[in-house]
Amino acid sequence: MSLLCPLVGVAVAEEGETPLVRGGIGDKPFIKGIGGRTYFGGYTEVHFRYEREEGITEELTFEPKRFNIFTYTPVSDRLRVASELEFEEGGEEIKIELALIDFEIHPFLTFRGGIILSPLGRFNLSHDSPTNDFTDRPLVSTQIIPTALSEGGMGFYGSVHPTPQARMTYELYAVNGFDDRVVGGRPEGTRIAAGRGNFIDNNNRPSWVGRLGLSPRPAVEVGVSLHTGPYNSWEADGLAIADKRNLSIFALDWEVRQGPFEWLGECAWAAIDVPEESAIFQSSQRGYYAQLNAHFGRGWIAQLPRSHFTGIVRYGLVDFDADIDGDSHRRLSLGLNFRPEEEAVFKVDYQRNWQRDAFDNLVRGAALLFSAATYF
Repeated sequence: MSLLCPLVGVAVAEEGETPLVRGGIGDKPFIKGIGGRTYFGGYTEVHFRYEREEGITEELTFEPKRFNIFTYTPVSDRLRVASELEFEEGGEEIKIELALIDFEIHPFLTFRGGIILSPLGRFNLSHDSPTNDFTDRPLVSTQIIPTALSEGGMGFYGSVHPTPQARMTYELYAVNGFDDRVVGGRPEGTRIAAGRGNFIDNNNRPSWVGRLGLSPRPAVEVGVSLHTGPYNSWEADGLAIADKRNLSIFALDWEVRQGPFEWLGECAWAAIDVPEESAIFQSSQRGYYAQLNAHFGRGWIAQLPRSHFTGIVRYGLVDFDADIDGDSHRRLSLGLNFRPEEEAVFKVDYQRNWQRDAFDNLVRGAALLFSAATYF
């Protein structure tokens, strides 16, 4: 049983209980105790990147990408605390990605409050680099979702089993949501990612985020999720200073496992109320990715009996303005991984990128990436 299994909000009595999300908060077997009642762990990753656009080298660099530290403390049988501290770009950015208090009211109902990893799509819940097979995260999961989306809030989660094979999971939270930087934070126009990190609500109105996961059998899961609420400040001292503007993001995700193959992906659609007086902000955005993994070679290396290889192909797109041609980014990624252990991975990726600006001008690019990541 994973040491973090109690975090999934169900009564775990047997070995092999499925976590709330595979690879998510409740599925981190690397965490170890070093005394007392608190467990520690984390992961680290490093990248090599060689990128070119239209025949010009844009980037040729080594990048110490992330170093994350996790803690988990079972305060009592029903009360638990978990956290994640992230160091990015060699320490240039330090942030608390996760800080949770979980209190189990019932095996199917657990209260959660703190800095929450929002259940908007599956990838946001399971984005650790050692878990995922490509170096770069999917475009839709960083530009439309955007991963890693952490928000202050509170709510409930849990799971039920309609049949011995089937399972339904849910998460529902009130959160601070996004802020005005959604339309004012980037020169390109509307960019949802610019509005995250709103740890003190800028408009005194909560947003809502939730996900419903359906698994007819353990190897199949489909999830639907929604994040909705106001993002701008429209009142000051009780007086209206602007129209209230809402941002809603709907996501559909899936994961199917069959023998050595995995098929997974995510789609997202965003509707943004933008200032009526402006024509430079995009009000409708969308994106998706689809990925196929093929595992092979387990046991080929006698000295590493748990090692295996994975071949991967992913296609993804983000459309920053669904009302016009252009202002989009398409990416085809091919990869080959080697895992000496399940918790560690070496990745080689090749990308082809096609980016169009708001005037539908095309810029082609390619990248060769190598990275290593491991839990500890």
